[in-house]
Amino acid sequence: MKKFSLVSTIFNEASRLKQSLDEIENQTVTPDEIIIVDAGSTDGTIEMLNEAAKKSKSVIKVIVSKGCNVAQGRNLAIKNSSNDLIVSTDFGCRYDKRWLETLVSYFEKDSELQVVGGGFAINESDIDTPAGRADYILQNGYKLKLDDTFSVSSRSIAYYKSVWEKIGGYHEWLTLAADDTIFWREIKREGFKYAIDPQPLVFWNRHKTVKQFAKEAGRYGLGDGEGKINFRNFVSNVVETSLRWSIIPFLPVFIFLIPSNLKLYFVPIFVLQLFGLRSYLNAVKNMKRINNPKYGFKNLPLAFWMIETQRWAYIKNYIKGWLFKSGKQKDGQSKLLVK
Repeated sequence: MKKFSLVSTIFNEASRLKQSLDEIENQTVTPDEIIIVDAGSTDGTIEMLNEAAKKSKSVIKVIVSKGCNVAQGRNLAIKNSSNDLIVSTDFGCRYDKRWLETLVSYFEKDSELQVVGGGFAINESDIDTPAGRADYILQNGYKLKLDDTFSVSSRSIAYYKSVWEKIGGYHEWLTLAADDTIFWREIKREGFKYAIDPQPLVFWNRHKTVKQFAKEAGRYGLGDGEGKINFRNFVSNVVETSLRWSIIPFLPVFIFLIPSNLKLYFVPIFVLQLFGLRSYLNAVKNMKRINNPKYGFKNLPLAFWMIETQRWAYIKNYIKGWLFKSGKQKDGQSKLLVK
């Protein structure tokens, strides 16, 4: 089996760190080395990592780079790696014991492969809050479609260092998110030969509260706006949300102020506005498809509210990222388009 380096960034993950490290340690194939860049944790994470390094089967290198963003952390970890093959993840996830062996085995089977992306899922048993159940419905149980639209996350991906070098690494001008989305798009654009393992062997820990989910949506919106990606999704969100909210002032006007003999002329407007309820309808369809009492009708009101909170957070931050870039971000984004 090829030697490889496992790289990750981390920040204040003391509550989940031991579980992640134990599951990495118990993999059927362990990394030659683990390189973790800490952004300045203050909860004992660094001390836990240093202690784990004394006992691990793998060499664990801990690099502290206070205040670094995720892209800077990933690049720093890879620069300090000793192997040509890199596996990237996000500490705090859960791991099936076959995860690393499965990813790396693809390179053994096909010597021309340069990248292997992994699927991911969630542990449904961990969904134990109203917000978590509502989001589970909105995400259709996190059933991923591994087609051409699937964006491989750097929580589960393996690639040769030469791929990272040719792309120019993860884009450090991004504030919080989208670095791995853009990295995957550039892998595809550059024509690197890749494979996607369909098994969900990495398990993503999800949030507990409405506020946390909205904050996450805002991070994604900011990253998408800064990178000027997923523009169609942004426009779709704006149009659908605008149509939905326009129903509120339109209905009383239609009912009480428009004369009966003219109402018929305004019906097409109302029909158009109904398209704004598409996300609500999808939530109902997902609930029926999941078909589990745990995710029944009682979760829909909160699910509808979370559609609004996440949508507005995404839109607001997309606009912020798109229109209010720093000079460095404008330069980075323009080069991204030229590539």
